[in-house]
Amino acid sequence: MATTSAPDRTKSRRADEWRRLAPFTAVGVLGFVVQLGALHALTAYAGWPWLAATLVSVELAVLHNFLWHERWTWSDRSGAPAAAGGRWDRLGRFHAANGLTSIAGNTLTMAWLVGVLHVPPVAANALAVAVTSIANFLAADRWVFAGTKALAVLMIVAASTPAAAAGLGPPDQPQTVAAWQRYVAVAEAELADARRPIAARPGSDAIDPAGTTVAVPGGTINDWRGAVFIPHLTLDRLLHGLQHPGTPPPQEDVVSSRVIGRGADSLHVGIRLVRHAIITVSYDTEHQMQFRRVASNVATARSVATRIEEVGGGDHGFLWRLHSYWRYEETGGGVLVELRSLTLSRSVPALVRPIAGPLVNRVARESMVRTLEAMRTYFGALGT
Repeated sequence: MATTSAPDRTKSRRADEWRRLAPFTAVGVLGFVVQLGALHALTAYAGWPWLAATLVSVELAVLHNFLWHERWTWSDRSGAPAAAGGRWDRLGRFHAANGLTSIAGNTLTMAWLVGVLHVPPVAANALAVAVTSIANFLAADRWVFAGTKALAVLMIVAASTPAAAAGLGPPDQPQTVAAWQRYVAVAEAELADARRPIAARPGSDAIDPAGTTVAVPGGTINDWRGAVFIPHLTLDRLLHGLQHPGTPPPQEDVVSSRVIGRGADSLHVGIRLVRHAIITVSYDTEHQMQFRRVASNVATARSVATRIEEVGGGDHGFLWRLHSYWRYEETGGGVLVELRSLTLSRSVPALVRPIAGPLVNRVARESMVRTLEAMRTYFGALGT
């Protein structure tokens, strides 16, 4: 008898979930319209008090959504054996799931976003609604219309994740530091390999960085790399410009910078960095930078943040560690500049990961692009 492998089952389940997302979203939007319409009719025309009208309108929306999910979103499961207990049993589970995810999910997500990350309440509420919508979908898909009690445990674990993550401070936890050090060691071994591919070619104006996010115990590692070609520039001129004055080229992410110490081929630089996401966070940082001439036309630089302190106190956990690796190659009438950036930040709670993940990636990508564009603009002027 043919069997289906675990990866194939996971892939099939993911495809099934994506297929149901469109009708689920449509039903949710219609349910919201039903809720607002009922609330307006009961208060404006029937003269009901707002509290009673709200309770009734919410219940009408829940019933509306349940019936449409039965007839459309999960119509293929409504009569299946897994849906044992009948429509009334599913309706009870649907009420319980919506109540738990909407109340607990909104409360915990708002507590994490507003209380820990200090996100403005309106923006936090919008994210909380998005997060609870995802939670409601998973609840309906894996419990209400699947006839399994396993989701009850899953939802409790997911709902408790933000509270656990909220108390996490700087990575003084051994497992987080160890995971970071292992990742850095592997990355530096890859960078030392002379056969590694070049991220860009001479003559190309495109800056198209690529990156990945890796979850580790107690933290998240962002690994991004990109390259830019600066025409009409020599390697000697570039290296001199990097070490004198020794501060990074002007860019949006750098509020101020200064040279703290200087060696023959090293710099100790202080930089105030700023990171923009839903909120803006600034850091006072110090970096130890070491330059190395590999060949007549190739040089490298390794920058390690030795101090990262959030301005204003506290710790949002957006930036715990920062390593930057540079490679400069004179070729094709200019210098090819490659950058690989590794950062360590706090873990993203599972409940908000579908929303926060893309946001983190966008911020990392934009920061990489700004850094490389600043290099090209500043040293491009020197080369002309």
